[in-house]
Amino acid sequence: MFFATVLANLGGGQEATRRVAAPGRDDRRLVVEEGAAMSDPLWNVYVHQRDWPLERRWAVGCFNGDATDNDDELREAVWTAPDRSRMTTTGGEVFEVTVAPGGRPDRVVSAGW
Repeated sequence: MFFATVLANLGGGQEATRRVAAPGRDDRRLVVEEGAAMSDPLWNVYVHQRDWPLERRWAVGCFNGDATDNDDELREAVWTAPDRSRMTTTGGEVFEVTVAPGGRPDRVVSAGW
């Protein structure tokens, strides 16, 4: 994950392209940031809990779209419940992540590395 962050910063940063509110919760959302590391497309997915200035942010997924078959591009990032998110790649790989009451995901997933 550290390597992906460094590469994203070298490529000019990322832009938030999607924000998805958790069902039944107005204080939690998935934020997808799309960018590039050099010429490789990248998608980073974060859980944001609360609003500024008390906002907390946790990484939940990192997807590198430069895989040789392009099956690791992020196709979808959605909530399946107020405490569970699902990320799907263009190749059909599915990642489910549970989010604790405080907003912290139980793991960070990645594809294409």
